[in-house]
Amino acid sequence: MNLKDFITNPIEFEYFEGLLSQLNEKAEHLTIATPENDTGVYPTAIAPRKLLRDELPFHSYEDIKQRYSTKEVVDCTLWLRKMHGGLGSSLDRSNYLKKYGRSTPGSKSTDLYIETEEFGAISLAEAQIIQASKKTSSFKKVVLQDLVNNDVKPNLDEMWKKREHLLNENFSRLASVVQQKLPTIKNGKLTTERLAPAGHGIFGYEVFKGPRPEGDNLVACIGNGEDLSSTPDRAIVNWMLTENIPVVMVTTTKTERDMKGGQIALKVEGDKTYLTIVEKAQAEQARQLEYFEKLGLREEDDDAFFNTNLVLVNFNAVKDYKIALPDLIKNQKGEYVQLEGAMGSVLLNSDRIARDQEKNLVHILNVNKENRAKFFNPIKKMDDFDYILENQSFNETIFHFKSLSL
Repeated sequence: MNLKDFITNPIEFEYFEGLLSQLNEKAEHLTIATPENDTGVYPTAIAPRKLLRDELPFHSYEDIKQRYSTKEVVDCTLWLRKMHGGLGSSLDRSNYLKKYGRSTPGSKSTDLYIETEEFGAISLAEAQIIQASKKTSSFKKVVLQDLVNNDVKPNLDEMWKKREHLLNENFSRLASVVQQKLPTIKNGKLTTERLAPAGHGIFGYEVFKGPRPEGDNLVACIGNGEDLSSTPDRAIVNWMLTENIPVVMVTTTKTERDMKGGQIALKVEGDKTYLTIVEKAQAEQARQLEYFEKLGLREEDDDAFFNTNLVLVNFNAVKDYKIALPDLIKNQKGEYVQLEGAMGSVLLNSDRIARDQEKNLVHILNVNKENRAKFFNPIKKMDDFDYILENQSFNETIFHFKSLSL
């Protein structure tokens, strides 16, 4: 198979070829440190205080909010990149879609609707467009870009046609990035019998390598398309530009609702310390799942920092950094293996290179439990969406569903 004939996007080709090159490499297995076995892998809940102080570029959102808040329009171009490609197969919405005259699921963002006085029933994806257009009251320019697959793109294009009147010199659309379905592995060889996307790592890689919108003080923000909270406020962007912060990974203090997700950790290797993420699958492999789930929730623990997949990039500050490929994830689907990479892995592998040069690329911005809804409201199942809709105070402070003054 000639991959260059199959993968037309040169950046996606480079990305997939990088995943493929790792196919026969032995995967790294992370084992969390315990009192009996100090492996050098420390989620923040159990990391030695000195290590946290010296090696973790950590910032509290509450402190940033206090120090960098402004009522002025921030002089920047905010590039909002919303991921709409995921089907969200664990979110059963077949009966729900019938209310809106639909039978075929798209993405979560195109399939979940909110009721508004001004616009009637609109999907979360359409609400993202309207919300982004209103952000010009906070940022000099706003550019919205959809990160999609071919199945979802027509839905988004139709929504943009309805909202073309919102476009102006301060609010614009950048052409969608379309994630291609790629070959998988069967019996150790590439095959096109089953095609699948190669993970959201492509969006973390492509943001540095692909076309960018024009504009001064460009700051990109990558977030989930179904999460209307996945957009930064003025304080965060003002802080990044003022202090020349290259990349921010937004985390939130772990709660009982977050037991399954990835946690930021420090990994000591000789005289070097690196940032990493410990995932549920790694904990299962190390037979540490129960330990992993309880970290940050026990009385003796510090806060565990739960990864939200919300990432910001300040292009004024990233020029001198090398961007790495993600680690390969082998996703077994029956007799096929899907080759995937994660966005966090792109960033942390790049940060590892920077640390070897005595620099920091990635900074952690943690949002406490009280403020997490401002930036993180994942919808993994219909109960999550029902909770958001039913929490009236949340609607008023964040979504303003009735008037949609987002």
